[in-house]
Amino acid sequence: MLSAKEFYLKHILRSDNWYFETVLGVNGSDIIHISDDFKTIVSNELGISFNNIAMVGSGKLGYSLSPNPKKLFLEFNDNEKIRKISDVDIAIVSSQLFQKYWDLFRKSYKPKYAAIYNYIPREIYRGYINENHLQEVEGCRKEWNAISSTSKKSLYNDLYMKHEVTYRLYRSWEDFEEYHIQSLTKIKRGDL
Repeated sequence: MLSAKEFYLKHILRSDNWYFETVLGVNGSDIIHISDDFKTIVSNELGISFNNIAMVGSGKLGYSLSPNPKKLFLEFNDNEKIRKISDVDIAIVSSQLFQKYWDLFRKSYKPKYAAIYNYIPREIYRGYINENHLQEVEGCRKEWNAISSTSKKSLYNDLYMKHEVTYRLYRSWEDFEEYHIQSLTKIKRGDL
């Protein structure tokens, strides 16, 4: 049985990609090329390094590794009659974007966002920011949509991606790795 770190390296960081192969029908030998095209689009549109982008979650693997017991091991879903259609999760590793949106969160604080801000410190402490929280805070939403909407449009139009794309900003690769290894360790131990 693989350790959490071995699983992370073998299944999360490698170029294999369930979504590209199964949903988009890309031949296994061409996965690396479409993965590069995917990273190029996101890199160009968000102004970040090509190497700081990774698909994660059920789009990457075909099933969820969410530490939420209700979502754990759920297969990527394409049928709204079964449950909510799955999205494609993209990790962006950028200390500059992370800091920019952490600063915007602080500047945009208003009492009406208090419930949302209850979740944000836990994320910030762990080194990431979820796009859904950026969407919920007015001062962040405008800035975020200005840069993210063009990348999503290009992914849909140029790569023919069929599912909603969601982003998560990570402060560093160390934070990205730590998040995934901690989640995998909890799953392995059954600490959910």
